[in-house]
Amino acid sequence: MIGVLSLGFLAGYIFLIGLAARFGAHLARRSGHNPKLWGFIAGLLVYLPVFWDFIPTVALQCYYCATQGGFTQYKTLDEWKRENPDVLKTLVPDKGLMAIEQGNTRRYVLNQRFVWDITTRYRLLHIRERENRIVDIRTGEVLAKYVNFDTDIGSVETGIRDFRDYKFWLNIDSCGSCGGHDKSDFYRQENLFETLGEVKNGHK
Repeated sequence: MIGVLSLGFLAGYIFLIGLAARFGAHLARRSGHNPKLWGFIAGLLVYLPVFWDFIPTVALQCYYCATQGGFTQYKTLDEWKRENPDVLKTLVPDKGLMAIEQGNTRRYVLNQRFVWDITTRYRLLHIRERENRIVDIRTGEVLAKYVNFDTDIGSVETGIRDFRDYKFWLNIDSCGSCGGHDKSDFYRQENLFETLGEVKNGHK
């Protein structure tokens, strides 16, 4: 139902933009001015109050993804095991995965040695940066990182916070929409570190 209403709104507003453009062109002809120019201006005046931030948001989100986003593997699990041969047998997965809030960082404890940190920052046009890291808390070393940029648009289901959340056309949830890395590479690594010790303890 919400989807139908959203499509109805878009169709109605696009029709209104076209109507304004035709009306502007009509007035220009009657007054001897350039109808294409005045039709464009009239349509633009209707377009901008609602859609002014659409193109800048999409372009900026893709720019951030291309220049700062993506997945980076600093050290594989096998490399870490070779450097810490006696530690693996001592690790027990934390099945609770309770979130610990530390400022703008949310931390999930995977086991006695590794945590998954998610740090959130906001950029221009309210584009949200979320930096995911797998960290060895003993040494502070980051083994894998994934940086994603989205538009943090709410919905009726998740809760409307302000007028911007009604702009459903701004909803971009990952750098995958720009052809960048999606989240799967990082989550595969996160799962490897999260399940360390499960085979040993008979959980698999």
